[in-house]
Amino acid sequence: MHAEPPSRLRLQGAIHHLALRGQEGQALFHGAADYQALDTIIGQLLQDAGARVHAYCWMTNHLHLAVEMAPELIVAFQDELAGRYSLYRQHGPEPVGSVFAPPDPPFRVDADAYLLQLIRYIHLNPLRAGLVRDAADYRWSGHRAYLGHGGPPWLSTDLGFRLLGGDLLRAAAAYRVFVAPVTTRVNRETLLSSLSYPGRY
Repeated sequence: MHAEPPSRLRLQGAIHHLALRGQEGQALFHGAADYQALDTIIGQLLQDAGARVHAYCWMTNHLHLAVEMAPELIVAFQDELAGRYSLYRQHGPEPVGSVFAPPDPPFRVDADAYLLQLIRYIHLNPLRAGLVRDAADYRWSGHRAYLGHGGPPWLSTDLGFRLLGGDLLRAAAAYRVFVAPVTTRVNRETLLSSLSYPGRY
């Protein structure tokens, strides 16, 4: 039986930065169907765990999630995500073994200020990688949802917007300001020095 979607602003859990990389740097996706399959898998796992995602980005050979759930469930969630997507790829045109490299443990984010930094960091990945000139042009991340263009039903923007302050329109505008000044120069080093965010990717 699936858990009911959470209705409170904050869950009885913790927020974690989860990152998975392709085995030996191999591509994780070979077309839109693969991205969509991962979206479906994520939605099912979040429903089962009564959890939610605040930011995500599916890159060519790695992926990022800011996921909120009970700490005792996060490692199993990461393992199940890797296992289910690897199983899906077994039925593709080029069957593979384990799609993902052995992961590091998910990193717990303990402060709201860190969460905002993490959301920005995750959503600007395509820009830093040179895949797009504007992060809004990248289809496979939560950035467009924060700009008001819609996104997967399992992506939650309410906490990020609440931390940015005010009603939806004001928070969306604040998000644009929060992201825009760093879109051409943010990198891992500047993120790590910004509000002392302790991320690793």
